Amino acid sequence: MKLFARPKCFSEALRLVTILSCLLGFRAFEYPRGYSRPILSFIYFLFMYGTFYSGAFRIQEKFYANNVKMLRMEYVLYQLLSHLFIVSIIFKMFLGWWHTKKFKVCYKKIFEIDKTLRQLGLSVNYDRLYFVTIGIITVWITTAFIISTMLFVQLQIHTNIFTSIYIILVHMYALITIGINTFEFCIFVKYLEIKFKLVNQLLSENLTNLSTKEIKLGVFELTEKDYANTKKRKHILSMKMIFRRRRRVQQIHLELCKISKIVCTVFGIQIAWEIGEIIMFLIGALYNLYVRFIIQQYKVKNWANQTTFALAICFLCIVKAVPLSRICKYAAVEGNKTIEIIHAINGCDANTNIQEEVCFCYTIKLYIYRMFKGVKTLDLPGKMTFFKEMFRTKVLRYKKIYL
Repeated sequence: MKLFARPKCFSEALRLVTILSCLLGFRAFEYPRGYSRPILSFIYFLFMYGTFYSGAFRIQEKFYANNVKMLRMEYVLYQLLSHLFIVSIIFKMFLGWWHTKKFKVCYKKIFEIDKTLRQLGLSVNYDRLYFVTIGIITVWITTAFIISTMLFVQLQIHTNIFTSIYIILVHMYALITIGINTFEFCIFVKYLEIKFKLVNQLLSENLTNLSTKEIKLGVFELTEKDYANTKKRKHILSMKMIFRRRRRVQQIHLELCKISKIVCTVFGIQIAWEIGEIIMFLIGALYNLYVRFIIQQYKVKNWANQTTFALAICFLCIVKAVPLSRICKYAAVEGNKTIEIIHAINGCDANTNIQEEVCFCYTIKLYIYRMFKGVKTLDLPGKMTFFKEMFRTKVLRYKKIYL
Protein backbone atom coordinates (compact mmCIF):
# COMPACT_ATOMS: atom_id res chain seq x y z
CA MET A 1 0.00 0.00 0.00
CA LYS A 2 1.34 3.46 -0.97
CA LEU A 3 1.66 6.13 1.69
CA PHE A 4 -1.01 8.53 0.37
CA ALA A 5 -3.24 5.94 -1.33
CA ARG A 6 -6.83 5.74 -0.13
CA PRO A 7 -7.37 2.88 2.34
CA LYS A 8 -9.95 0.27 1.39
CA CYS A 9 -10.54 -1.07 4.90
CA PHE A 10 -9.92 -0.27 8.56
CA SER A 11 -6.70 -2.33 8.78
CA GLU A 12 -5.18 -0.33 5.91
CA ALA A 13 -6.17 2.94 7.61
CA LEU A 14 -4.20 1.81 10.68
CA ARG A 15 -1.32 0.39 8.65
CA LEU A 16 1.08 3.18 9.63
CA VAL A 17 0.29 2.75 13.33
CA THR A 18 0.78 -1.02 13.02
CA ILE A 19 4.17 -0.56 11.31
CA LEU A 20 5.29 1.88 13.99
CA SER A 21 4.19 -0.55 16.72
CA CYS A 22 6.19 -3.35 15.08
CA LEU A 23 9.30 -1.14 14.81
CA LEU A 24 9.01 -0.22 18.49
CA GLY A 25 8.64 -3.88 19.46
CA PHE A 26 4.99 -3.63 20.57
CA ARG A 27 3.58 -6.06 18.01
CA ALA A 28 4.60 -9.31 16.33
CA PHE A 29 5.51 -8.43 12.76
CA GLU A 30 4.51 -10.30 9.60
CA TYR A 31 6.82 -11.19 6.73
CA PRO A 32 5.63 -11.70 4.09
CA ARG A 33 2.30 -10.04 4.76
CA GLY A 34 -0.17 -12.45 6.34
CA TYR A 35 2.48 -14.76 7.86
CA SER A 36 3.18 -13.97 11.50
CA ARG A 37 6.69 -14.44 12.92
CA PRO A 38 6.18 -14.64 16.70
CA ILE A 39 9.61 -16.10 17.57
CA LEU A 40 11.57 -13.56 15.53
CA SER A 41 9.35 -10.80 16.92
CA PHE A 42 10.03 -11.99 20.47
CA ILE A 43 13.79 -11.91 19.84
CA TYR A 44 13.49 -8.43 18.29
CA PHE A 45 11.52 -6.94 21.18
CA LEU A 46 14.02 -8.42 23.68
CA PHE A 47 16.81 -6.70 21.71
CA MET A 48 14.93 -3.39 21.73
CA TYR A 49 14.21 -3.71 25.44
CA GLY A 50 17.84 -4.59 26.21
CA THR A 51 19.05 -1.53 24.31
CA PHE A 52 16.56 0.71 26.08
CA TYR A 53 17.34 -0.80 29.49
CA SER A 54 21.07 -0.30 29.00
CA GLY A 55 20.62 3.33 28.02
CA ALA A 56 18.04 4.14 30.67
CA PHE A 57 19.88 2.59 33.62
CA ARG A 58 23.59 2.56 32.93
CA ILE A 59 24.38 5.67 30.90
CA GLN A 60 21.61 7.90 32.25
CA GLU A 61 22.28 6.76 35.82
CA LYS A 62 25.97 7.55 35.43
CA PHE A 63 25.29 10.93 33.82
CA TYR A 64 22.73 12.15 36.37
CA ALA A 65 24.78 10.89 39.31
CA ASN A 66 27.86 12.82 38.17
CA ASN A 67 26.41 16.01 36.69
CA VAL A 68 23.04 16.76 38.31
CA LYS A 69 22.68 17.57 42.00
CA MET A 70 19.37 16.34 43.39
CA LEU A 71 17.69 16.53 46.74
CA ARG A 72 17.12 13.26 48.54
CA MET A 73 13.38 13.25 47.93
CA GLU A 74 13.94 14.27 44.32
CA TYR A 75 16.41 11.43 43.81
CA VAL A 76 13.97 8.87 45.31
CA LEU A 77 11.20 10.16 43.04
CA TYR A 78 13.52 10.00 40.02
CA GLN A 79 14.46 6.39 40.83
CA LEU A 80 10.80 5.44 41.31
CA LEU A 81 9.73 6.96 37.99
CA SER A 82 12.68 5.39 36.16
CA HIS A 83 11.88 1.89 37.46
CA LEU A 84 8.18 2.41 36.76
CA PHE A 85 8.85 3.41 33.16
CA ILE A 86 11.25 0.51 32.57
CA VAL A 87 8.68 -1.99 33.86
CA SER A 88 6.00 -0.25 31.79
CA ILE A 89 7.94 -0.72 28.54
CA ILE A 90 8.51 -4.47 29.00
CA PHE A 91 4.92 -4.88 30.17
CA LYS A 92 3.48 -3.17 27.07
CA MET A 93 5.86 -5.06 24.76
CA PHE A 94 4.85 -8.43 26.15
CA LEU A 95 1.10 -7.68 26.07
CA GLY A 96 1.30 -6.34 22.52
CA TRP A 97 3.21 -9.41 21.35
CA TRP A 98 0.81 -11.75 23.20
CA HIS A 99 -2.38 -10.18 21.79
CA THR A 100 -1.29 -9.99 18.13
CA LYS A 101 -3.75 -12.71 17.08
CA LYS A 102 -6.62 -10.86 18.76
CA PHE A 103 -5.82 -7.79 16.69
CA LYS A 104 -6.22 -9.93 13.54
CA VAL A 105 -9.60 -11.22 14.77
CA CYS A 106 -10.68 -7.64 15.50
CA TYR A 107 -9.68 -6.45 12.02
CA LYS A 108 -11.52 -9.40 10.45
CA LYS A 109 -14.75 -8.61 12.33
CA ILE A 110 -14.50 -4.94 11.37
CA PHE A 111 -14.08 -5.95 7.72
CA GLU A 112 -17.24 -8.10 7.94
CA ILE A 113 -19.19 -5.23 9.53
CA ASP A 114 -18.11 -2.85 6.77
CA LYS A 115 -19.11 -5.42 4.15
CA THR A 116 -22.57 -5.73 5.71
CA LEU A 117 -22.99 -1.96 5.84
CA ARG A 118 -22.12 -1.71 2.15
CA GLN A 119 -24.79 -4.34 1.41
CA LEU A 120 -27.28 -2.12 3.25
CA GLY A 121 -26.36 0.70 0.87
CA LEU A 122 -24.13 2.70 3.24
CA SER A 123 -20.74 4.09 2.27
CA VAL A 124 -17.71 3.22 4.40
CA ASN A 125 -14.83 5.66 3.99
CA TYR A 126 -11.58 5.75 6.00
CA ASP A 127 -9.76 8.50 4.09
CA ARG A 128 -10.16 11.08 6.84
CA LEU A 129 -9.07 8.64 9.56
CA TYR A 130 -6.00 7.64 7.56
CA PHE A 131 -4.77 11.18 6.88
CA VAL A 132 -5.52 12.33 10.44
CA THR A 133 -3.46 9.37 11.65
CA ILE A 134 -0.53 10.42 9.44
CA GLY A 135 -0.77 13.99 10.73
CA ILE A 136 -0.91 13.05 14.40
CA ILE A 137 2.03 10.63 14.13
CA THR A 138 4.07 13.27 12.27
CA VAL A 139 3.35 15.91 14.91
CA TRP A 140 4.09 13.46 17.76
CA ILE A 141 7.47 12.39 16.29
CA THR A 142 8.37 16.01 15.53
CA THR A 143 7.57 17.03 19.12
CA ALA A 144 9.69 14.17 20.46
CA PHE A 145 12.55 15.22 18.17
CA ILE A 146 12.37 18.87 19.31
CA ILE A 147 12.40 17.89 22.99
CA SER A 148 15.32 15.52 22.39
CA THR A 149 17.22 18.24 20.52
CA MET A 150 16.80 20.62 23.44
CA LEU A 151 18.08 17.90 25.76
CA PHE A 152 21.02 17.20 23.42
CA VAL A 153 22.17 20.83 23.65
CA GLN A 154 22.21 20.57 27.44
CA LEU A 155 23.98 17.19 27.40
CA GLN A 156 26.80 18.46 25.17
CA ILE A 157 27.99 20.66 28.03
CA HIS A 158 28.53 17.76 30.45
CA THR A 159 29.40 14.63 28.45
CA ASN A 160 30.81 13.31 25.17
CA ILE A 161 28.92 13.07 21.92
CA PHE A 162 28.48 9.25 22.02
CA THR A 163 26.81 9.32 25.42
CA SER A 164 24.67 12.29 24.36
CA ILE A 165 23.43 10.55 21.18
CA TYR A 166 22.66 7.35 23.08
CA ILE A 167 20.67 9.21 25.74
CA ILE A 168 18.82 11.15 23.02
CA LEU A 169 17.83 7.92 21.25
CA VAL A 170 16.58 6.49 24.54
CA HIS A 171 14.51 9.63 25.18
CA MET A 172 13.16 9.59 21.61
CA TYR A 173 12.11 5.96 22.02
CA ALA A 174 10.49 6.71 25.39
CA LEU A 175 8.59 9.76 24.13
CA ILE A 176 7.22 7.88 21.11
CA THR A 177 6.22 4.78 23.08
CA ILE A 178 4.28 6.68 25.76
CA GLY A 179 1.64 7.63 23.20
CA ILE A 180 1.40 4.79 20.69
CA ASN A 181 -0.87 2.49 22.73
CA THR A 182 -3.15 5.31 23.83
CA PHE A 183 -3.41 6.59 20.26
CA GLU A 184 -4.27 3.15 18.86
CA PHE A 185 -6.84 2.59 21.60
CA CYS A 186 -8.45 5.97 20.87
CA ILE A 187 -8.74 5.07 17.17
CA PHE A 188 -10.53 1.80 17.99
CA VAL A 189 -12.86 3.53 20.46
CA LYS A 190 -13.60 6.30 17.94
CA TYR A 191 -14.45 3.64 15.35
CA LEU A 192 -16.86 1.98 17.81
CA GLU A 193 -18.44 5.34 18.61
CA ILE A 194 -19.05 6.09 14.90
CA LYS A 195 -20.48 2.63 14.20
CA PHE A 196 -22.71 2.65 17.29
CA LYS A 197 -24.01 6.06 16.21
CA LEU A 198 -24.73 4.70 12.73
CA VAL A 199 -26.50 1.65 14.21
CA ASN A 200 -28.58 4.00 16.38
CA GLN A 201 -29.72 5.91 13.29
CA LEU A 202 -30.63 2.73 11.42
CA LEU A 203 -32.51 1.26 14.38
CA SER A 204 -34.35 4.54 14.95
CA GLU A 205 -35.45 4.56 11.30
CA ASN A 206 -36.69 0.98 11.61
CA LEU A 207 -38.51 1.81 14.83
CA THR A 208 -40.17 4.76 13.10
CA ASN A 209 -41.15 2.65 10.09
CA LEU A 210 -42.65 -0.05 12.27
CA SER A 211 -44.78 2.50 14.12
CA THR A 212 -46.10 4.09 10.91
CA LYS A 213 -49.67 3.15 10.18
CA GLU A 214 -49.70 4.07 6.49
CA ILE A 215 -47.01 3.35 3.90
CA LYS A 216 -47.03 5.43 0.73
CA LEU A 217 -47.31 3.21 -2.35
CA GLY A 218 -46.67 4.30 -5.93
CA VAL A 219 -49.83 2.76 -7.43
CA PHE A 220 -51.70 4.09 -10.48
CA GLU A 221 -55.45 4.13 -10.90
CA LEU A 222 -56.85 0.72 -9.98
CA THR A 223 -60.11 -0.66 -8.75
CA GLU A 224 -60.77 -0.58 -5.05
CA LYS A 225 -60.30 -4.37 -4.72
CA ASP A 226 -57.05 -4.43 -6.74
CA TYR A 227 -55.80 -1.40 -4.87
CA ALA A 228 -56.50 -3.07 -1.52
CA ASN A 229 -54.74 -6.30 -2.56
CA THR A 230 -51.76 -4.42 -3.98
CA LYS A 231 -51.48 -2.29 -0.87
CA LYS A 232 -51.64 -5.38 1.34
CA ARG A 233 -48.93 -7.20 -0.67
CA LYS A 234 -46.66 -4.19 -0.70
CA HIS A 235 -47.24 -3.64 2.98
CA ILE A 236 -46.19 -7.25 3.71
CA LEU A 237 -43.18 -6.89 1.39
CA SER A 238 -42.15 -3.63 3.07
CA MET A 239 -42.50 -5.17 6.52
CA LYS A 240 -40.34 -8.12 5.47
CA MET A 241 -37.65 -5.76 4.12
CA ILE A 242 -37.74 -3.69 7.30
CA PHE A 243 -37.63 -6.88 9.36
CA ARG A 244 -34.59 -8.26 7.51
CA ARG A 245 -32.84 -4.89 7.63
CA ARG A 246 -33.44 -4.64 11.35
CA ARG A 247 -32.14 -8.17 11.88
CA ARG A 248 -28.93 -7.28 10.03
CA VAL A 249 -28.48 -4.11 12.05
CA GLN A 250 -28.93 -6.05 15.29
CA GLN A 251 -26.30 -8.53 14.08
CA ILE A 252 -23.96 -5.59 13.46
CA HIS A 253 -24.66 -4.47 17.02
CA LEU A 254 -23.70 -7.90 18.36
CA GLU A 255 -20.46 -7.85 16.32
CA LEU A 256 -19.66 -4.36 17.63
CA CYS A 257 -20.11 -5.67 21.17
CA LYS A 258 -17.68 -8.50 20.39
CA ILE A 259 -15.14 -5.97 19.07
CA SER A 260 -15.63 -3.88 22.22
CA LYS A 261 -14.86 -6.92 24.34
CA ILE A 262 -11.69 -7.67 22.32
CA VAL A 263 -10.53 -4.04 22.53
CA CYS A 264 -11.09 -4.02 26.31
CA THR A 265 -9.17 -7.30 26.64
CA VAL A 266 -6.22 -6.10 24.55
CA PHE A 267 -5.94 -2.50 25.78
CA GLY A 268 -7.64 -2.58 29.19
CA ILE A 269 -4.60 -3.33 31.37
CA GLN A 270 -2.30 -1.15 29.26
CA ILE A 271 -4.59 1.88 29.41
CA ALA A 272 -5.13 1.47 33.16
CA TRP A 273 -1.35 1.28 33.56
CA GLU A 274 -0.86 4.39 31.42
CA ILE A 275 -3.37 6.34 33.48
CA GLY A 276 -1.28 5.52 36.54
CA GLU A 277 1.83 6.60 34.62
CA ILE A 278 0.24 9.92 33.72
CA ILE A 279 -0.51 10.65 37.37
CA MET A 280 3.02 9.69 38.47
CA PHE A 281 4.76 11.73 35.76
CA LEU A 282 2.60 14.78 36.47
CA ILE A 283 3.51 14.55 40.14
CA GLY A 284 7.20 14.18 39.24
CA ALA A 285 7.19 17.12 36.82
CA LEU A 286 5.32 19.43 39.22
CA TYR A 287 7.64 18.47 42.08
CA ASN A 288 10.63 19.21 39.83
CA LEU A 289 9.26 22.69 39.15
CA TYR A 290 8.59 23.18 42.87
CA VAL A 291 12.19 22.28 43.76
CA ARG A 292 13.70 24.47 41.04
CA PHE A 293 11.62 27.62 41.67
CA ILE A 294 10.66 27.42 45.36
CA ILE A 295 13.38 25.53 47.23
CA GLN A 296 16.39 26.27 44.98
CA GLN A 297 15.24 29.49 43.35
CA TYR A 298 18.67 31.19 43.64
CA LYS A 299 20.81 28.16 42.81
CA VAL A 300 19.28 26.94 39.55
CA LYS A 301 21.45 26.88 36.44
CA ASN A 302 19.98 26.45 32.95
CA TRP A 303 16.53 27.00 34.42
CA ALA A 304 15.01 27.66 30.98
CA ASN A 305 15.91 24.19 29.63
CA GLN A 306 14.81 22.40 32.81
CA THR A 307 11.53 24.32 32.93
CA THR A 308 10.79 23.67 29.25
CA PHE A 309 11.46 19.97 29.65
CA ALA A 310 9.20 19.68 32.72
CA LEU A 311 6.40 21.65 31.05
CA ALA A 312 6.72 19.49 27.92
CA ILE A 313 6.25 16.34 30.02
CA CYS A 314 3.16 17.89 31.64
CA PHE A 315 1.78 18.85 28.23
CA LEU A 316 2.28 15.33 26.81
CA CYS A 317 0.55 13.78 29.83
CA ILE A 318 -2.43 16.11 29.47
CA VAL A 319 -2.60 15.46 25.72
CA LYS A 320 -2.84 11.73 26.49
CA ALA A 321 -5.39 12.00 29.29
CA VAL A 322 -7.98 14.47 27.94
CA PRO A 323 -8.77 12.86 24.54
CA LEU A 324 -8.77 9.41 26.14
CA SER A 325 -11.41 10.46 28.67
CA ARG A 326 -13.64 12.27 26.15
CA ILE A 327 -13.56 9.53 23.48
CA CYS A 328 -14.41 6.79 25.99
CA LYS A 329 -17.27 8.89 27.38
CA TYR A 330 -18.86 9.50 23.97
CA ALA A 331 -18.48 5.85 22.90
CA ALA A 332 -20.16 4.67 26.12
CA VAL A 333 -23.07 7.06 25.55
CA GLU A 334 -23.65 5.79 22.00
CA GLY A 335 -23.42 2.17 23.14
CA ASN A 336 -26.04 2.75 25.84
CA LYS A 337 -28.33 4.45 23.31
CA THR A 338 -28.08 1.42 21.03
CA ILE A 339 -29.12 -0.95 23.83
CA GLU A 340 -32.06 1.28 24.77
CA ILE A 341 -33.28 1.41 21.15
CA ILE A 342 -33.03 -2.38 20.76
CA HIS A 343 -35.02 -2.85 23.98
CA ALA A 344 -37.64 -0.42 22.65
CA ILE A 345 -37.90 -2.35 19.38
CA ASN A 346 -38.22 -5.68 21.19
CA GLY A 347 -40.92 -4.35 23.47
CA CYS A 348 -39.15 -4.47 26.85
CA ASP A 349 -37.62 -1.84 29.08
CA ALA A 350 -33.89 -1.25 29.53
CA ASN A 351 -33.75 -3.12 32.87
CA THR A 352 -34.87 -6.43 31.36
CA ASN A 353 -32.26 -9.15 31.29
CA ILE A 354 -30.31 -9.26 28.03
CA GLN A 355 -31.16 -12.98 27.86
CA GLU A 356 -34.66 -11.97 26.72
CA GLU A 357 -33.20 -10.01 23.82
CA VAL A 358 -30.97 -12.84 22.64
CA CYS A 359 -33.87 -15.31 22.90
CA PHE A 360 -35.92 -12.88 20.86
CA CYS A 361 -33.25 -12.86 18.11
CA TYR A 362 -33.19 -16.65 17.94
CA THR A 363 -37.00 -16.76 17.98
CA ILE A 364 -37.01 -14.51 14.93
CA LYS A 365 -34.59 -16.82 13.11
CA LEU A 366 -36.66 -19.89 13.91
CA TYR A 367 -39.81 -18.10 12.79
CA ILE A 368 -38.27 -17.27 9.40
CA TYR A 369 -37.00 -20.83 9.01
CA ARG A 370 -40.43 -22.36 9.68
CA MET A 371 -42.18 -19.81 7.52
CA PHE A 372 -40.12 -20.91 4.53
CA LYS A 373 -40.97 -24.53 5.37
CA GLY A 374 -44.67 -23.78 5.02
CA VAL A 375 -45.78 -23.02 8.55
CA LYS A 376 -47.93 -19.92 8.34
CA THR A 377 -48.06 -18.78 11.96
CA LEU A 378 -45.98 -19.12 15.07
CA ASP A 379 -46.98 -17.85 18.48
CA LEU A 380 -43.81 -16.04 19.59
CA PRO A 381 -44.85 -15.08 23.14
CA GLY A 382 -46.21 -18.57 23.86
CA LYS A 383 -43.00 -20.26 22.70
CA MET A 384 -40.59 -18.00 24.60
CA THR A 385 -40.10 -20.46 27.48
CA PHE A 386 -39.39 -23.29 25.05
CA PHE A 387 -36.85 -21.17 23.17
CA LYS A 388 -35.08 -20.24 26.40
CA GLU A 389 -34.36 -23.88 27.14
CA MET A 390 -33.61 -24.77 23.53
CA PHE A 391 -31.04 -22.04 23.01
CA ARG A 392 -29.67 -21.90 26.55
CA THR A 393 -26.05 -22.55 25.59
CA LYS A 394 -26.10 -19.98 22.80
CA VAL A 395 -27.70 -17.39 25.05
CA LEU A 396 -24.99 -17.85 27.66
CA ARG A 397 -22.33 -17.46 24.99
CA TYR A 398 -23.81 -14.24 23.60
CA LYS A 399 -24.64 -12.92 27.05
CA LYS A 400 -20.94 -12.56 27.82
CA ILE A 401 -20.70 -9.96 25.06
CA TYR A 402 -22.74 -7.47 27.04
CA LEU A 403 -20.86 -7.87 30.30
